[in-house]
Amino acid sequence: MSNSALSQKFRVASCVAMLMVVLRHSYTIAAFYPAGDYPQWLFSFEWGTLFWTDVAVPFFFFASGFFFMRSDYVANGTYFAMLRKKVRTLLLPFVIWNLVGGCVLCVYDSEGNLGDSFASCLHNFFYSQWYGPLWYVRDLMLLMLAFPLYGWLYRRWLQLALVGVILYLMVFRWGPCDIYLLNAEGILFFLLGGLMQHHQGVLAWRGRRALAIILLLVWLAFSFFITSWDRDIHRLSLLVGMPAFWLALDLIPQRVQSVCVRLAPYTFLVYVTHFYLLKALKVTSAWLCPGSAGVALATFLILPVVVVAVLVFIGQKWRRLLPRFYSFCVGGR
Repeated sequence: MSNSALSQKFRVASCVAMLMVVLRHSYTIAAFYPAGDYPQWLFSFEWGTLFWTDVAVPFFFFASGFFFMRSDYVANGTYFAMLRKKVRTLLLPFVIWNLVGGCVLCVYDSEGNLGDSFASCLHNFFYSQWYGPLWYVRDLMLLMLAFPLYGWLYRRWLQLALVGVILYLMVFRWGPCDIYLLNAEGILFFLLGGLMQHHQGVLAWRGRRALAIILLLVWLAFSFFITSWDRDIHRLSLLVGMPAFWLALDLIPQRVQSVCVRLAPYTFLVYVTHFYLLKALKVTSAWLCPGSAGVALATFLILPVVVVAVLVFIGQKWRRLLPRFYSFCVGGR
């Protein structure tokens, strides 16, 4: 697989992972059945989907590590130049979209996520309680800031030590992703993605179509029939799910892949804007049809498509009419 083909596969993967994140956040059980009297079949389907889409954020960390580790910023003397660039591409969007989330919470904040003092507001801002999905951007910034602490491990003669660090995280520290500071799972997949930058043949390997189908079926069966946040089950699920996800991308028809490539430039915009829009539409749907399993299922499946389509449309218009402002808000993407 050529470098351009691998880059295109990453674009397709990023689009699919973004759709998975939006689908996760369309979970309707709490909105439609606040008393917990939900139909078991609906709960099983949505709950299983949460586990199936659990690969999305680890993949984002993996992809970020892969592209970030193309250079040794300390050895090249470009570390501070890299940090200045990350201020524009990560820090400014983190601040902008957290402030947008804070404005939403000023209108409606049922869980007290805004904070009731300056200190609590600052704490909640940094810990992405103003806008939950941005914890990924925060951790990414911190991992890149910390490059001098681990970047030397990527030098060829030290990669065995890097493998040792990755194995240590896998065995002793790895647990499900959460919004808290520098989650071990995020660090693990970021470092692993960086390692694959130096071993791209592993990612370029396609394998047989039958293998991709078998892994996909095993991954789906595992997700829907062994649903547990137990640490070891979660680990096993991702150890199956990540390679299954990557290989299954080759099963996507070429026309669909072309659509994903066209949507890929808007994945960051969708990621940082979908949450409250999706939540508002989901709660409205539950208010109009409370306790309706059919409407809940339709909301769960259809709303992500609608929200992504609307946000991509807005992004296209915004990018065309106000290109500099758009670039500023999404970090130059």
